[in-house]
Amino acid sequence: DDRDAVIWCSVVSKTWNGKQWYQRRVRGIMWIYTIASEIVALLSSFGHIFAISSAILGLTVLSWANSVGDLVSDVAMAKQGYPQMAVSACIGGPCLNMLLGIGLASTLSIIKNGKNLELKLGDSLIISSGFLMVTICSHLVAIPLMRFNVRRWYGFYLFGLYLTFLVIAMLNITGVFTIHS
Repeated sequence: DDRDAVIWCSVVSKTWNGKQWYQRRVRGIMWIYTIASEIVALLSSFGHIFAISSAILGLTVLSWANSVGDLVSDVAMAKQGYPQMAVSACIGGPCLNMLLGIGLASTLSIIKNGKNLELKLGDSLIISSGFLMVTICSHLVAIPLMRFNVRRWYGFYLFGLYLTFLVIAMLNITGVFTIHS
């Protein structure tokens, strides 16, 4: 059981001076993994109890909870006078997360199974990719046109774009409409 390993690493003697740095990092990773697993299990239970689709829970509650830390740190950086760092973190953090998360998981799957990974192009992937491309293109066009001085209206535009994505994705998940690929 994962929890047994976490407890074992938490009570190991502190006399391992040479391995202490590594041990603390592994212990932290194991605690994060265990807590994240329990939160996902709890969220799945709530979805089952209240008959809410796991896709809707992932699209809303789980993604919002995952973004709160980034939001707080990015706002704090911007308020402390580091707006370029905050904007870079807003774009770089999710990019790194996607590239490493998808790339590492795909690579491990290919190594484990010994065959190429086959992706199924579903409606939610088309919708998500489409809105991601619109957002990236908006950044590439609007920010240089504003001479890299991002205005308030652009924030409202991005928020509206997100709400539009959320509505369309929810309608697709609930079966109100589908996209045939």
